[in-house]
Amino acid sequence: MDTWDISQPTEWADTSALSLTNVCAFVHGLLPLEGCPLLLGDDLACAEVHGGNLNYAFRVHDASTSTRSVFVKQAPEFIKCLGPEARLSSWRAKLESAALLVFNSLAPSHTPRHLHFDAVRAAIVMEDLREHVMLRDELLAGRVLTGDARALGEFMARTHALTMRPDPMAGPAASPSVSYSTRFDNELLCGITSAYVFLMPFDTAEASNRHSAALDSQVAGLRSPGSRPAAAAAALERIFRGKRQCLIHGDLHAGSVMVARAVDPGAAASEPEPEAYANGRLRVIDPEFACYGPAGFDLGLALSAYAFAYFHHAAFARVPILKLTKQAVRALWAEYALCLTELLDEQAGSVVGSAAADSAAGLAVTGSMVSSEAEADTGFEAFLLRTLREAVGFMGAELTRRVIGAAHVPDLDGIADEQLRVAAERAALACGVKALESWEGVEGIEGVLNLIFGN
Repeated sequence: MDTWDISQPTEWADTSALSLTNVCAFVHGLLPLEGCPLLLGDDLACAEVHGGNLNYAFRVHDASTSTRSVFVKQAPEFIKCLGPEARLSSWRAKLESAALLVFNSLAPSHTPRHLHFDAVRAAIVMEDLREHVMLRDELLAGRVLTGDARALGEFMARTHALTMRPDPMAGPAASPSVSYSTRFDNELLCGITSAYVFLMPFDTAEASNRHSAALDSQVAGLRSPGSRPAAAAAALERIFRGKRQCLIHGDLHAGSVMVARAVDPGAAASEPEPEAYANGRLRVIDPEFACYGPAGFDLGLALSAYAFAYFHHAAFARVPILKLTKQAVRALWAEYALCLTELLDEQAGSVVGSAAADSAAGLAVTGSMVSSEAEADTGFEAFLLRTLREAVGFMGAELTRRVIGAAHVPDLDGIADEQLRVAAERAALACGVKALESWEGVEGIEGVLNLIFGN
């Protein structure tokens, strides 16, 4: 089946559930498979990989060695952690497969290699990142590396900048609004993002919301009539849904980023050589929420990842790690801004946003063509500042919803001491609320650093 066609069918084909009893046979039936380390004559073994909420996942490897393996991910017709009654179309696997193929082409060293998509089973076979761990685990362990932050910034810059132009699969005459934006019109999961990130956390009637009792008074204020943060979140939701700018990952939290496992976890962290990133030290996974939307949304979630780590370590007064976290945020933005600007500047007739979509959403528009170097500098600066400001707003929504909404983060929930946990939650919530209320006036990265880390 053409993996570039991600139109949603009226009725998805029946998916045969993969399990420990049949996933080896499934993979064996695909061999030989281009790029796959497994061979036709291999005796295969498997293990289920736990931790995901939506999908089933397995590691299939040569029974004689675990060094040759693939990762298999299957989307059922429901949310795995909630059971068959919580219906969710397995079409999401088809979109994730298509997004991973695009990311492979644009940022191959920062994504797992796509090997195969089975449309009937809604299953993706991809490179197994068995020697990688979640970025969140590394940040919480205090291994905060500016190289990782720069690599994440580069991934975002490449995938954003190179999809602000017409999709090569759509033909030479296409514009962004009828190419990537059409193929990645992810209404299914964008609706979940709208609800859980922007709207439901402020709904007094939403039963899935939860927060520490010590925050009752603050939360009541956030959900009161006329709440400024609630109004700001609603306005940001409209930007998220209405601004068709580039292909975004759509769920770029610290659990969607993996980095190479430390050789000696007990040793002090040291910055890897640049070659490590070219060889795949940092990989971005799980792009099923990918859509054509505002660049600032990915950036805002990436900033949140480091902000949560900061509030976690601040609860324990780990000053050296706090300094490293601030350096990482500065490095992330510097790499993103530099790489994005260079890529857009390289493109003939650079596109810094879809003017038609921005206009329809009532947003400021920077022209896609400039006639002089001075105008180009002004246009890029305005574009970057607008992107950064929107990122701060989206960061505010993410920080807030992870404290008072349905889905929390281990950075805060994992603090065993209740007093320290509540202090971390209170600090994260205060930062989130301030970001929601002030994002439109943020002036550059120094303003962002002051917002998260203080003066």
